[in-house]
Amino acid sequence: MMDPAPQPTNADTRNFPRKVQEAVLREKLRLAEERILEQSKELEQSRATIDRERARYQELFDFGPDAYVITDAAGAIRDANAAAGRMLGVEPRLLRGKPLPSFFAEEGLKEYPQQLDKLCDTGHLHDWEIFLQPRNAERIAVSVSIARATGKERDGHRWVLRDISRRSKAESDLRELNRELEHRIASRALQLAEATRAKDALLFAERKAREEAESANRVKADFLALLSHEFRTPLQAIFGYTELLERQIHGPLNETQLRDIQRIQQSQQHLLGLITTILDFARLETAKDVHLHAGATLVDEILCEMEGFIGSQLESRGLSYEYHCTRKDIAAFADPAKLQQIVLNLLANAIKFTPREGHVALECVEDAAVVVIRVTDTGIGIPPDKLEAIFQPFVQIRTTHMRSEGSGLGLAISRKLASAMGGTLTAASTPGAGSTFTLTLPAMKWEARDPAHSTPRASPRSRA
Repeated sequence: MMDPAPQPTNADTRNFPRKVQEAVLREKLRLAEERILEQSKELEQSRATIDRERARYQELFDFGPDAYVITDAAGAIRDANAAAGRMLGVEPRLLRGKPLPSFFAEEGLKEYPQQLDKLCDTGHLHDWEIFLQPRNAERIAVSVSIARATGKERDGHRWVLRDISRRSKAESDLRELNRELEHRIASRALQLAEATRAKDALLFAERKAREEAESANRVKADFLALLSHEFRTPLQAIFGYTELLERQIHGPLNETQLRDIQRIQQSQQHLLGLITTILDFARLETAKDVHLHAGATLVDEILCEMEGFIGSQLESRGLSYEYHCTRKDIAAFADPAKLQQIVLNLLANAIKFTPREGHVALECVEDAAVVVIRVTDTGIGIPPDKLEAIFQPFVQIRTTHMRSEGSGLGLAISRKLASAMGGTLTAASTPGAGSTFTLTLPAMKWEARDPAHSTPRASPRSRA
């Protein structure tokens, strides 16, 4: 048989509530301890996080590229980063307690109170440019930004100082460059103004000289025309009287008297030719009384007659002559009389400067859109430096073996006539071997005569 359960006594009954209460208190204490442990862990984690953040911000503070300084309201340095130490030439830890304005240059110290007033009004200040004077170094240009501190350091200021030496130097160099450029522009403007005035003066002088030259040319032409007229009248009278004597109207003449009369006539013709040449040149120079009857002209019809004009001269000087034309129907735009005058001038020159037993040739060919007429001789030739000068008025090639004849105007007149007809006249020569004068004229297409008209028709040949 089992023993009966023990019966609670009166003492146990009295202690039961107290034991229950103690158990509840122990549970609460255990829970409080657990919460305290959890809060301690959280506090340690927060402290570690804060330490990490503080270390990170301190690293950013220390290694920032710009100088960062914290001061109190009076400007005494509380903290400074490494960049500030490098800028001011003092270790950051040694900067604490030093007044930041003591590093300002004189201009910055004067402006400092006004900048603080602005800071009090706005709470921040940006881009205040001053010069700092570091320890044992040359002063540097900086841009300063200031803000009032927050948190526990409300009575302090935070400073950011940025080195702008390079920018300042660049701006200074740019200003100097601008000043130099402005100086150059002003100098160039003065030079340009002087050049313009000089040009205007030259233009005025040139215009005046041209007017004077034109006036002189007109006077010269009028004088030559008058002179030609005054010379022609007595020469014609001389020619008339010598002709009467030659016909022996007033009585017979002996052989000696007849030879004298022929010499007088030859001299009269020579003078008359010179006067005619000078008058033609004067007219060409002033473009006065020069009438061209230019049109389609058969060149061969004119050139084939040249031998009749110069035959006696060729014979007297013992020269051979040859004429060649590739086609009989070659036509050029020309005045027949002026073309004849040019070719005669060229042939006369060839004969004059070709020694005895020499050769003179006249040739005509058509080359593309131009007609080419060449006069070639085996004469003394022309020096290379004179090939253009011979076309100037009154210029002649003088030699020790040959006497110069004429006025020296034939080639000048011939080139001007060639130009007036739209052509050119050039010369090529080998000294001692001969010369070639080339006349080019615009080619024309010759058409057969229209039975209903008595004048030929011609049309310009299309150029190649």
